[in-house]
Amino acid sequence: MTDDMNQDIESIDNNQPVKAESIFKNRDYRLLFFGQMVSNLGTHIYNFAISLYILVLTDGNATLAGIYMATGGMIYFGFALFGGAIVDRLEKVRVVYTTDFINGILILITGSLLFFGLSNTTIIVILFVVTIIMGVNGALFNPAASSLPPHILQENQLQQHSSISQGMFAIYGIIGAMLGGVLYSFVPIGVIFIFNGLTFFFSGVSETFIKTKTLEEGEVHDITFKQTLVDIKEGLQYVFTLKPILWLVIIASMLNFFTVPVVVNGLPYLFEIEIEKEAYFLAILNSSFTIGIVIVSVVLAVSIQRERVSPLIYRGLVGMASMFLFTAAALHFLLDGTLSFTWYMVISAISLIVMGFFNGFINIPFNVAIMKTIKKQMLGRVVTTIGIISNGLTPIAIALGGVAIDFLGLRVLFYVAAIAMWATAILALRNKYVREL
Repeated sequence: MTDDMNQDIESIDNNQPVKAESIFKNRDYRLLFFGQMVSNLGTHIYNFAISLYILVLTDGNATLAGIYMATGGMIYFGFALFGGAIVDRLEKVRVVYTTDFINGILILITGSLLFFGLSNTTIIVILFVVTIIMGVNGALFNPAASSLPPHILQENQLQQHSSISQGMFAIYGIIGAMLGGVLYSFVPIGVIFIFNGLTFFFSGVSETFIKTKTLEEGEVHDITFKQTLVDIKEGLQYVFTLKPILWLVIIASMLNFFTVPVVVNGLPYLFEIEIEKEAYFLAILNSSFTIGIVIVSVVLAVSIQRERVSPLIYRGLVGMASMFLFTAAALHFLLDGTLSFTWYMVISAISLIVMGFFNGFINIPFNVAIMKTIKKQMLGRVVTTIGIISNGLTPIAIALGGVAIDFLGLRVLFYVAAIAMWATAILALRNKYVREL
């Protein structure tokens, strides 16, 4: 036997983790990955542009812009429990490509309408309708897409998948912010809509070729309102039996509630209204955070998957809280006039890169723990339940973020987020259940 074979056998005999085969050797995973890569890129460009466009349409009204940005999330979370329960009774691959095609059609129609010289009020109404429909559609797409990898991959490939997914999501953010800033500055907003619509179509076509089945041959489930309620109840009960997962989800909810408004409301308002800087400066800061995620994703993707994830999560929470203080302080001194815009960009960019790095220490191990722990036949409803607990208050936070900016100012928004991050980190460090992960 070769030395490599001897080492592999020794690792198995000693019950040590063995490095997994590359997930890209799996044809179905490649189809899912590349399809979603294209649509995610289009969506990030779209989201970046719309966050600025809605401020222009509302004449800088941060409250109304915040309500718009929150509406899609509120609709999504309102239907998500039902969507997760329904998805577990359907062929998940079919749900994924069907919802992608629906999004594509909707965005293409909306983009075309924007070329007809409509009034700002009419456009705002159309955008509200679109975000409501996409919220309902997302309540089916997200649980289906999130629960596909455990069906396609082996268990020891899950950290590789989670790391690459987080890294790619970060790359979409970098490229999406950069392209979004350029496109928003130089092409009509309707072009960005049409581009995003086409990426959804590409994604749907790619996903139609996936052969993995999430239901047994001939398995058919009746979908009734009563049965859906029963499935939702089972999912909720199951989550509440997983105390370590549940507590980490609660901690994530606290983090999201206080920090998401900084990104969704605060930074676009700072650059578009407060200091009136070009969109590409905002794109640089958005990209900085995601650069950190890319770095840690590469590190964890080539690392052997370990059993305990809590040490990484602790480092991530403390590191993020520390760096966020630097970001808040930089904003304070910029608005005071004691810090130049150039130095603000340098300090904030470096802080956000480090924050992104530590963020990966939280999200990647947490996703692995979820996929390893939860039964495959319950993934849709359980992942949805976890998503609702961790992000369900985010739309409200975004709506309140706009109000906070109008009445309290940007500095209060940033400092409250920094204090909340430290409080959350301390809570996690003292929680006995999180230590079990």
